[in-house]
Amino acid sequence: MIFFVSLAGLIVFHNQTGLCETGEKNACSLIGIKKTDRVGKNSVETDGAPDSVFSLDLAPKTSSVINEIQIRATHPNGFWSTKGKQGNANYLGVASARNPSEILNQKLASINLSSPQDRGCLLFVSEDGSFTAKDRKYTVKVLFSDGTTWSGPVKVDPSVLTEAPHSAPGVFPVRISASLKGISNYDAVGESRKIGGDDKADGLFHFLLEANNREITGLQIRNVDGQASAWDTIPGSPNGAIGVAYTSDPARLINARDGSVKIPVKDRVELNLYVADNGTIADGKTSYRIAVTFDDGEVSWRQVDRTGPTSSEKPHGSASEPVTAVPSAKVSFLGTWLGFVSTDAVGQYSEMKPDSRADAVFGLDIDVEPKNVVTGIEINNLSGLPRKWGTGATTPGAWGLGVAYQTAPTALINKPDGSVRIPIEGRVQFYLYAADPGDLAESNQHLRIIVHFADGTSYQQFVHKSPSTTSSVIPDSDISSRAKGIITCEFRGFIADLVNTSTKPSKDGYLDGTFITKLQADDKKISKIELLGPDGSVKWSSDPKPPVMFLGVAMYPKIYQLLDVKGGPLSVPVSGRKTIYLYAADNGLLSDPKTRLSLRVTFTDMTSLSADVIK
Repeated sequence: MIFFVSLAGLIVFHNQTGLCETGEKNACSLIGIKKTDRVGKNSVETDGAPDSVFSLDLAPKTSSVINEIQIRATHPNGFWSTKGKQGNANYLGVASARNPSEILNQKLASINLSSPQDRGCLLFVSEDGSFTAKDRKYTVKVLFSDGTTWSGPVKVDPSVLTEAPHSAPGVFPVRISASLKGISNYDAVGESRKIGGDDKADGLFHFLLEANNREITGLQIRNVDGQASAWDTIPGSPNGAIGVAYTSDPARLINARDGSVKIPVKDRVELNLYVADNGTIADGKTSYRIAVTFDDGEVSWRQVDRTGPTSSEKPHGSASEPVTAVPSAKVSFLGTWLGFVSTDAVGQYSEMKPDSRADAVFGLDIDVEPKNVVTGIEINNLSGLPRKWGTGATTPGAWGLGVAYQTAPTALINKPDGSVRIPIEGRVQFYLYAADPGDLAESNQHLRIIVHFADGTSYQQFVHKSPSTTSSVIPDSDISSRAKGIITCEFRGFIADLVNTSTKPSKDGYLDGTFITKLQADDKKISKIELLGPDGSVKWSSDPKPPVMFLGVAMYPKIYQLLDVKGGPLSVPVSGRKTIYLYAADNGLLSDPKTRLSLRVTFTDMTSLSADVIK
């Protein structure tokens, strides 16, 4: 009897501690504060603060479903859980170490680790300002679906505590150039996950990345339109494999046996990516994007440009043209829909000639370093009538696009055939004139602007189109009221409780809608910030009068410390770039995902900048 009681106790002990038959143990360690913003304090919605990242390695176990993962801290206290506030804790995001780009518990549900390869996880929590404290201790607890649990201390390497926190890098933390070259003369992969040829020529993507001291741990290519297509370097993935080689040595793959990659990047890396064509590359009617994952879980992506001929244009056995394009060190720009003008420069045809109708006008504010040459500009309508506008020879079938400096709005700089070749260094502002197909004035149109350079690179952004844009605008009379600068605004969900539905700042027990605004201007001073509704009327303001509600304003990194605690006009100097957090009480518009909002920032000299809110 004593023997059986002892044996039963031993079995229970092993189940409760999560040990396996092989003697392997679970382990958790703090990696440190990283240059990534994957999660927020209370949800998977990012909050603009860098993340602290833990690694979790689980021993093999019969039950692979995890109900919850908890991390607790002392000196000072902290509590994070995959259940978030359901467990009275801050949010903890979980990703598989082999695919860190996907947070598995976005809906606070159980986590299914479906294979032995999922034993390694990355845990993301929003940095609370105390993760560099040397006396802080952490414990981790894993609760499985079969009722067993495992808990243990978190290992902390003292070296990670010396790393200074990094601010969130934004949407494009690294610079990427990506292009589809068509069908190559090389056979590196087949339709299976196995790295090896299938006697068919592969599709070839060219990939160039500039970053400082990073390590690539994953690559993924997916379609953004057309036929469904997906390839990646993730072991065990159901997608097709990507064969990876340095462009300087294109016939030698650098994948591991399982297809994965670990590619150190000191300054830049240039790669050939080979995939088994599922018909979409040869067909030429599908567009793609490339995503790259780094060892700290950060993910960056880039739309793929098609620069080479497809298989329908050249034999399978012909060699791909060498890739020599090198992206500019710095290219940032903003395209804005401005309305209509009284001028008539272009029409509904590719030639540069009028059509007796008023032109639509867009603003292009662009900053380039070092010096480069713009060789083409195009605008695509992604949601309305399938219309394209472009400078000569940029896009087949496109209507003509007139280009003028904003300092000389009536003098087109296009050549007689509509093409452009514009040397540019530093910041320049243009007007772009386009013929209206009949639906540009609708506020629900999604437009994309693409700028091409002489070095072979292309950059693109969505066109900002405020619902409050007036139906007519005369460029040379409007310059005095529109500030020179760049502005973006993104709705990040409901994060903090700082304001209410009145005209004065005060908590009301409900989480506020939170917006992150990135602003760039020179020698300005902000006097007022406003959020406008779909009808163009002001709904929230930093200096409100009834029925307009109060808009809380905070500056990064003090994102929960309001500047306008007493209301009234602001006096915030801007010289360069600023990140501003805005807080608004929900009146029903914020929680409706279909509502289109816009932002307006007014300066003390009565000029202003406006942008659509990205939801």
